[in-house]
Amino acid sequence: MTELDVVVVTFDTRDVTLSCLEHLTAAAGLRAIVVDNGSTDGTAEAIAQRFPQATVVRLEEGVGFAEACNRGAAAGDAPLVLFLNSDVLARPGAIDALAGALEARPDAVAAGGRLVDPGTDDTQPAYAPQPFPGLGTLVARVTGLEALRATSPDPALLAERGTVECDQPAGACILVRRAVFDAIGGFDEHYWFWYEDVDLARRLRARGPLLHVGGAVFEHLGGGTFASWGREQGLRSRLHGIVRYASVHLPRRDRALLGLALAASGALRFLAFRLLRRRALADAWREGARAGLGLVRRAALSARPGASR
Repeated sequence: MTELDVVVVTFDTRDVTLSCLEHLTAAAGLRAIVVDNGSTDGTAEAIAQRFPQATVVRLEEGVGFAEACNRGAAAGDAPLVLFLNSDVLARPGAIDALAGALEARPDAVAAGGRLVDPGTDDTQPAYAPQPFPGLGTLVARVTGLEALRATSPDPALLAERGTVECDQPAGACILVRRAVFDAIGGFDEHYWFWYEDVDLARRLRARGPLLHVGGAVFEHLGGGTFASWGREQGLRSRLHGIVRYASVHLPRRDRALLGLALAASGALRFLAFRLLRRRALADAWREGARAGLGLVRRAALSARPGASR
């Protein structure tokens, strides 16, 4: 197998991260790089004791997930880099299958594995390959209408055991060619959490095909860093990611429409949560409404002669 670096970002998920690293020891020719993103639960010490061969990049203060991934990638030099969530366990042969898929397709720039429920072979639909989100998807997400949309992953991809091209493989375990990753500047550090993987996939896709490798099976435990987040913290990060993604990847008209939808939805929810005296959520939605108006203004500015898209 081609030598590769495995970058795992962790924040107060010591036990889960140790399990993740334990499942990596069966694979040969790889180096584990753990970015301890400001943990306070003794993660770095536990890793040093149990896995002294692993490289630990210890950050005293937490940074966004995108920046943490870049810090981890910079600590290695292998031609392939696997970004693996700390709550994902590699089954025997899974990493070899990802690397083999890229070796078989020199034109491909990245490959993602198939995430399954622990102890089963059942693919997790939420982590199946997805198309890049467009205006309709993003409007549904900022207005709360997403739950009403009858969308589901392609059943053929859910059952796929071979290798197929896709827009966006599972970001929780994606193997990329370092040369391409470096050429596009790595993860966009303007993101905090959410949508940094979608953005990366879009920029990688401009350089070559992305693959979903059905035979590369990883168990996704869940309960990682995000599980400890409060509703308000998760909301702020999600809306921030959507606005950043839209600013970069949507055309002017779609940015404006999404901004209007976010501004209206944010204002209504701000008022609702104020009446319910849930100040933190009210403040988060007020910020979301302002961000929506910002999208509208930037779209209007970009419509001026000589302005970029």
